[in-house]
Amino acid sequence: MAVKVLLVDDEEGIRKVLKIYLQDIGYDVVTADNGKKAAQKTDDDFFDIVLTDIRMPGMDGISLLKYVKKKTPDTEFIMITGHGDFKLAIESLKLDAVDFISKPIDNDILEIALKRAIDRIDTRKKILTYTKNLEVLVKEKTRKLAESQKRYIQLFNESPSYLTIQDKNLNIVETNKIFKEHFNYKKGMTCYEVYKGGKSPCPGCPVIKTFDDNTSHTAEMDVVLKDSSVRNIFIQTSVINDSKGKITHVMEMSTDVTMIRELQDHLASLGLHIGSVSHGLKQVLTGLDGGSYLIESGLDKKDTQQIFEGWKIVKEKISKTRQMVLDILFHTKKREPDRSSVRLPDLIKEIVSSIKPRADQQNIDLQVDFPNNNIILYIDKMALLAAFASILENAVDACISKKNKGEISFLSKINGPNIIFSIRDNGIGLDENKKDKIFNLFYSEKGNKGTGLGLFIASRSIKQHGGTITVDSQLNKFTEFIVTLPLK
Repeated sequence: MAVKVLLVDDEEGIRKVLKIYLQDIGYDVVTADNGKKAAQKTDDDFFDIVLTDIRMPGMDGISLLKYVKKKTPDTEFIMITGHGDFKLAIESLKLDAVDFISKPIDNDILEIALKRAIDRIDTRKKILTYTKNLEVLVKEKTRKLAESQKRYIQLFNESPSYLTIQDKNLNIVETNKIFKEHFNYKKGMTCYEVYKGGKSPCPGCPVIKTFDDNTSHTAEMDVVLKDSSVRNIFIQTSVINDSKGKITHVMEMSTDVTMIRELQDHLASLGLHIGSVSHGLKQVLTGLDGGSYLIESGLDKKDTQQIFEGWKIVKEKISKTRQMVLDILFHTKKREPDRSSVRLPDLIKEIVSSIKPRADQQNIDLQVDFPNNNIILYIDKMALLAAFASILENAVDACISKKNKGEISFLSKINGPNIIFSIRDNGIGLDENKKDKIFNLFYSEKGNKGTGLGLFIASRSIKQHGGTITVDSQLNKFTEFIVTLPLK
């Protein structure tokens, strides 16, 4: 499209000559014989360039320049000056005219001035196009950033894990939706206030550790939900840094692992059944051997009473076998201790009898000491036999691994309402960092030779009886298990 030029001059001859010249070189030209008419034309139409005389009756060129620039600043002005109009020409340049030419008009000079005006127009258009493109790019980037932020916020809020962002004082500054739904959380609370209603950080807090060393940490703990239920959560932390790499916050992701722990208990229950059933079957088989012997002997002697006693034993062991099979079939149900009255000396003798042959075979000195009285315990005998057998088996293995003269002591004493058992060996001992792990499900120090069930099942069985089990050890010196059980 041709550049539109408004030619303004009160001399008709100049207008005609300049119009013909401008049209010949490709411009679209409109003329006006005074400033007022020119101003009216600019009200009705847009002109790229105004070529105007400075001195005209009525509205002069300077006034026209001011009028048009006020409405359309992008219109370029070229001023036509006469002799002595130099100051006016300078004033017009200050008012953003692109150039001025003197009368009589030289076509070459006019063409240079027009080119300068067109260059300014083209530059302005390029800047405008670039600005628009930049605005489009910024808008697109902003849109994508907003969408990305929206997606991250959605992921944060919809995560099935509990997510919190905490500052160095453990204040929770942001949480996701499920956290707010499940916990009694109010803005400004600390994590330990929310999780446990505490007044100080939890021991071994992973968030504090992350602030200290700038690395991720894990932990596992019980927390209290809004409905007062206690859940077991597994915690993992991650660092949030500022632009300079300095840690400002820590994100804590907590996953409810209660069902996993319940499954582990279920597996432990199965292991406990297997241990108890194995021991029970051994007793049943021994009993069946004894009963069958009495029956055979009675038949040989034609002793009816002996046959009757043997058959009574056989029937009792068949009934016991039936009960164990039923226990296996229903092991998926949570198993409570099957308690009965057991004399303490009988219990200890049976525990020792299960391990003494192996200790003697390995030349291990097994020392046993227990109160010489008729204390009665109300316990699940099979469960506790399996628990103490696991501890004693570990003690024998520890002595064998050290390859020295093994010594194991199995002591018990009454302490108020409790009975305390001590099982101590002089075997290989435990690293300090492993003492807390030995009661974990599937954790074993024996490699492929161990199942990782024994001590876990033992711990679970003892806790089911309302007791406690702890361990103390020094590497290459000793290991001591302390089991505390209530007498009632």
